[in-house]
Amino acid sequence: MADRREVHEVVEQLPASELDAALRYLRFLWYDSQEEEPIDAETAAKLDAARAEGGTPISLEEVKSRYGL
Repeated sequence: MADRREVHEVVEQLPASELDAALRYLRFLWYDSQEEEPIDAETAAKLDAARAEGGTPISLEEVKSRYGL
């Protein structure tokens, strides 16, 4: 298993033209490893209902009315 020292060594050897891509990938790995906050059953039900509606646009006022916001 790699350790941080090995990762740092590889980063140091990268050509400058690859640093942006390396940074994007490392950030992706970091963000992907963060746990999302759990949601309650009521919020999950609201998300499911919204997904079931499909892609028809509705106004913000309608969203607030439908979901009691």
